[in-house]
Amino acid sequence: MAEMRNMNKKIENFEWTSLLDLTGKGLSQFNAVGQNMNCSQLMRNAGLDWQVKLKPSKWVSNDGDIMTSKKYRSLVKIDGKKEDYLVGNLTEGKKGYHPMQNESLARVGDHFAEKAKLSFEHCFSYNNSKAITFLANTGGSFNIGEDQVNNYLMFNNFHTGRDKSKINTTNISIWCSNTFMQALRDKEQFMIAITHRIEFNSDFEELVKSKIDQALQSNEEYKEQAIALNGKQITESDMLKYFILVYNPALIPDFEKSKKDWTFFKDGSYRLQGTNLTQIKRCYGVYNDMFESNDKTYKLQNTGNHVREDTYWKAFNCVTYNEDHLRGGSDNGDSRLKNTFTMNGADNIKTRAMNTALELV
Repeated sequence: MAEMRNMNKKIENFEWTSLLDLTGKGLSQFNAVGQNMNCSQLMRNAGLDWQVKLKPSKWVSNDGDIMTSKKYRSLVKIDGKKEDYLVGNLTEGKKGYHPMQNESLARVGDHFAEKAKLSFEHCFSYNNSKAITFLANTGGSFNIGEDQVNNYLMFNNFHTGRDKSKINTTNISIWCSNTFMQALRDKEQFMIAITHRIEFNSDFEELVKSKIDQALQSNEEYKEQAIALNGKQITESDMLKYFILVYNPALIPDFEKSKKDWTFFKDGSYRLQGTNLTQIKRCYGVYNDMFESNDKTYKLQNTGNHVREDTYWKAFNCVTYNEDHLRGGSDNGDSRLKNTFTMNGADNIKTRAMNTALELV
């Protein structure tokens, strides 16, 4: 890492702010930790109790006339007297698009909270109001030394015209707000249930209970995986090989012929090709609490490294940190949030990172 520092002109303190920071810094406006709110109360507190409605699509012709479509509809956000366009080219009718209101998903959340004693703590919107997320603490948590991971149910409502509302389980580190999303089983059955008008009958209640049980089981499985990763020490060579396997395994043959250290990325004798080289380098930087940008090296904050030993658990969290906080640039928060809360990082990279680490240990 010394070589990495000497190649740059200046080291600065680099602090990120992100909607993923669930410690209270980035989400203070939408936090309700310890406030004993249900999902509907949390939604209103965050100002997300607006409606969506389908309206005829309109456009301006070449002659300047306002034209109205007889076939296509636009999804519009209605907040008081203000209307904002969200997405167009939708159809309505029996087989068309059926908007799901934020309050409809919040009512499902209220039912979860009542039956399973969940604590709703965070809610926020992103992607220009096209995505709404509620987070409920299940009470499931585990520690690896001083490293604490809490289990949440994540309620997502999308106003994109194509994405279904979703309920997933996700584990979040309190130190660095890294997430690892795990989809609940039989998700298609549940997605269909929540995309229509909800009737809290006995069948639905049993389905809710089974999903809560699965969320807690998922958390226990994640705990076992984390313990396995934390039980295997890692060297710098092992760590670099792991990042390469996750992001660009085609580089492994050349890496094995090299000194198997950071010089592999600096040695001109290797023609490094392929994708995700930047991501490999960033993960290496996260491992050392450093971030390179525009010929400068910045000190990273809140990586969680201070409570982790040099194990595959630490290396795995470097990948999740990169995906949640760095990938896509410091100004691309919407993209990172979408990748994190609709899949496990771009192309489900965090699932690949977990499976790769488990194979190595």
